[in-house]
Amino acid sequence: MPNIDLFDTDLRPMQYWAVKAEDKLDQWAAGHAEGMSTGFKTIDENFNLVDGELITIAARPSMGKTIFGVQVAENVAKRIQAEGRNECVAFFSAEMTGESIAHRMAGALGGVSVHKLRKGKGSPDEYTQMKDALRKIKTLPFWMDDGSAPTTKAMFEKLGRLTDTIDVRLMLFDFLELGGDRGADTEELRIGQIIIALKDIAKALRIPVIALSQVNRDVENRANKMPTLADLRRSGQIEQVSDVVAFIMRPQYYADRGMNVEVVNAQDLNNIAYISIAKNRHGPVENVRMYFDGVQGKFGDLEITRKEFDY
Repeated sequence: MPNIDLFDTDLRPMQYWAVKAEDKLDQWAAGHAEGMSTGFKTIDENFNLVDGELITIAARPSMGKTIFGVQVAENVAKRIQAEGRNECVAFFSAEMTGESIAHRMAGALGGVSVHKLRKGKGSPDEYTQMKDALRKIKTLPFWMDDGSAPTTKAMFEKLGRLTDTIDVRLMLFDFLELGGDRGADTEELRIGQIIIALKDIAKALRIPVIALSQVNRDVENRANKMPTLADLRRSGQIEQVSDVVAFIMRPQYYADRGMNVEVVNAQDLNNIAYISIAKNRHGPVENVRMYFDGVQGKFGDLEITRKEFDY
């Protein structure tokens, strides 16, 4: 019989896993929540960023999914910086350039409309505020790759090289339909392979991974424009593999365009975003309301953070 070290594999006896489960239980008993905070109390009530888990944030275009994902990543980076840890956040953007992301982050931090500045119509004070905000985000442990159509293999390799000098604490990918993975016979299989590979990265590096995704256009033909799991584009694998799936819908976006949209109350047509947590492997599935500032491009918690919706 060959000399095999069973403890050098992933196949281990229940005794091993039970001991690890006991250690984690002791941490919970001491009041230590599992995972990292998203930086939003509204979301933290439902899920945290747990090592090895994949969170998919999905929405139609212009709902704010990139803004939301970047804010969560920025919140983690700020916490890393405040605690002085040799860690970072890694962001792969297949859609936007790095400088565009930096402008968005600085605009939200400085309370300035980036759209207004891009038009050359900002006041001297606004440009100064933007400069100050850019100086602040320069120091964040926030690494960004804006290469076109990155493959999950390339992402994993780059993360591996990065961890030689600094530990990666969170990965964000915007957005998974633009991943450059090839070889599948159909688009559905390709998207399925990407989401599985992202989950593999989360488990292999023991970090949370956030994937941003678009949902089908059919949502806009309904009065109730909150997406559901059935609206995920092209692949049921997204629903199956993700530990958390959350959808974003802003009623104001549709109302401003004269489209029929169901709301909880009339006030929700002004700076309110609905977040539907449709899958949560370790917690509740429910709908919450958050504040959204479309001018400055940022989300925030409401004083009343949770509400049951009748969908």
